[in-house]
Amino acid sequence: MQQKPIPGQDALVPPDPDVARQYLAAADAVVERRSRAVDRRALAALQIVNAVITAGYLVAFALVLRQSDVLASQVILFSFLVWGQLASGMAQRNGMQWRWSSSRWPLILGEVLVLVGAVVVFGLVALDPSLPVGVVLIPAGIVLLGIGGYGVVQLFRASGDPRSPRPPRVALPAPTRWGTLLVGVALGVLTMLAGAPDDVVRSVITLLVMLVLLAWIAAFNTSVGLPAIGASWRWPHVVTFFLAAGMPVALVLGGGSGGASVLAGVAGGVAVIVLFALVSFVPGREGRG
Repeated sequence: MQQKPIPGQDALVPPDPDVARQYLAAADAVVERRSRAVDRRALAALQIVNAVITAGYLVAFALVLRQSDVLASQVILFSFLVWGQLASGMAQRNGMQWRWSSSRWPLILGEVLVLVGAVVVFGLVALDPSLPVGVVLIPAGIVLLGIGGYGVVQLFRASGDPRSPRPPRVALPAPTRWGTLLVGVALGVLTMLAGAPDDVVRSVITLLVMLVLLAWIAAFNTSVGLPAIGASWRWPHVVTFFLAAGMPVALVLGGGSGGASVLAGVAGGVAVIVLFALVSFVPGREGRG
């Protein structure tokens, strides 16, 4: 064992073979505990999913802005903020630690540059209707290549990691179940508003929903916070969320009007709430140890 000399201090006595073997065994145990606590494969897959979702939201956001539909952009922003909070809980469930370190700065800086570039191109595309509609795919492609590509690299690096044991499926705790239902109610209300003919009523109620979201985000560290809800969700809950989040966007981009649009909004909103009420009884995931 090599050691750096410290001025004014005597050199440490090298350990005997038995102690050295114990040190090595302890180091191996630390690596094993880290592999159980950090699922690099799951984190890489989540990064790829986040890149695909972000790209999809950029496309939808650009399309509604080109139509000058402010309310639709608020609906999309609401859904994206909710997903960001849910995904942070999923990342923490798989062992991600939100710690700043010098070794992570190059990665963080690279992701920030990719996002800034995508946002700049997005602004040009969304605010200039004279550009072809197909250019809305450019910022989405930047996100897919930059962030999604890095996720693919991380997935290949983690391919040799041992498979983590699947956490047992457990019934959602009462706070998480009510939080899941509340997510459905919020998305259901937004779906109903997407078909409402009165822009003033739509804007006022949407603003109220956004204020509720801000208060909910402020309670992120509680048992009913969105990260805690996302940490307990499995794929049925995630699929339900995206089906529900797509309904108000589809209604707005569909361009319907009149009684048919109102009926579609009410029916879609009720369907969203019922879906979340049902999926809240689907077993979720237990936290990783």
